[in-house]
Amino acid sequence: MLEVVSAALTYVVDPGQRLVTITGEYGDIAEWTRVLNAIVDDPTVGQGFAFLRDLRGATNPATPATVVAVIDVVRRLWPKKQPSRAAILTSRDVDTSALVAAALADAQQLPLRVFRAYDEAIAWLQGAPATNVVDAPKEGPEGAG
Repeated sequence: MLEVVSAALTYVVDPGQRLVTITGEYGDIAEWTRVLNAIVDDPTVGQGFAFLRDLRGATNPATPATVVAVIDVVRRLWPKKQPSRAAILTSRDVDTSALVAAALADAQQLPLRVFRAYDEAIAWLQGAPATNVVDAPKEGPEGAG
């Protein structure tokens, strides 16, 4: 595994699992732009990897405006690595930032869901149907929801 640390966000690449895990505080738009560009430029991250945003240790939720800006960066960079799926893992009963991100991603038709259980998030990232999803997705014909 390769771990890359930046100011607020850290990402770890697990090539065997085809998984990128991003941890750390919620981060501002500049930090997200830096880390997402680093991921795009990282040769260990192949196309079709799954992405897990682990918010369990984060304590300062992002504002809705920041979430909108971050999802815009994600939308622009998504085609460069073509993630298979993305999941947000949160320990909060209600994580407004994560729910806003999921709603915006859904509007862009990006397969992103919010979970409170690590095992369920990983199972969904590996292609299983979503269970116990916090963002109450709409199931699509391909089961990505």
